[in-house]
Amino acid sequence: MKLKTLVSSLSAIGLGCGMALAAASAQASTLWSFEDDNIDFILRANTSGSLDLVTSGALAVGDIFYSVFEMGQFRINGGNALPAGKELTGVAAVQLKAIIGAGPGAQYIYGAYSGGGLGALLGEAWNPGAAIAMYINGTSGAGGDKNLDLNRSTNPATNCTSLADCTDQATRGELFQLDGYAGDPDEVWAAMQILAGGGDIGTVHGTNNAVLIAAFNAQLSNFYNVSEPVEFINIATGLPCGNPGYIADGCVQVSVSGTVLGGQGLSNGAIAHSDLDAQKYVAPEPGSLALLGAGLFGLQGLRRRQAKKSV
Repeated sequence: MKLKTLVSSLSAIGLGCGMALAAASAQASTLWSFEDDNIDFILRANTSGSLDLVTSGALAVGDIFYSVFEMGQFRINGGNALPAGKELTGVAAVQLKAIIGAGPGAQYIYGAYSGGGLGALLGEAWNPGAAIAMYINGTSGAGGDKNLDLNRSTNPATNCTSLADCTDQATRGELFQLDGYAGDPDEVWAAMQILAGGGDIGTVHGTNNAVLIAAFNAQLSNFYNVSEPVEFINIATGLPCGNPGYIADGCVQVSVSGTVLGGQGLSNGAIAHSDLDAQKYVAPEPGSLALLGAGLFGLQGLRRRQAKKSV
């Protein structure tokens, strides 16, 4: 699960071009939007405190919902911003804190992993509230880097073979974004069960991948972004809030919604497919995106630890 320490020159050039083009129309707040395909694993602490992969039984408080994702779309103000030959991939991990009710309509409330957040699972010294990490990398196959394919419709089995392999493929490249819990009163990650039996892991795994199991929403803060600063977005309206800070005002930095679907076809330890949409506003100072684009041309020699210092 170690990340690569160098950014390839092709990734830097491709992302630099994309950001430079996006800068041409950037004046104030720019809306960054993402759509992805996920596969989901369940991790549970055993009696010794280490984590086991769980594929059957009922969901329980303390379980870790661990997702591997690929972003099929990345848009800035509605225009494609994903350079050709590059992909945005990543991992997310949240811990089940409470189950309210039972059966359809039951609420599942998640929070940061109490063992140190996502960073502890990946061996990274990140804020313990970290829950989602996204990376930009190539798809050429060089060095074993696959073009990660998690599309449930075209490849329900996916092209990663285990939790370790899926994580490795999803965390290659350079850190692009890190989100999670930073103390904003409006932060939340909650899911609502839709399918009867949706609280049973084995039932979810055996359900057709076109069947809706649950719907979820997450409102999070941003720890690191490849282009800063990240503004706040109004949860109800989707409009920018400016930069009010972490106060109870219905605004967060990253807004996410999605669905969990059956895991039929998965044989790599994952128990479900899911997808999500995410939005955030980035408010660069004049020309900052253009400068970012130009700067990324020289990123191929930059070590990943420099990004970690910004987290």
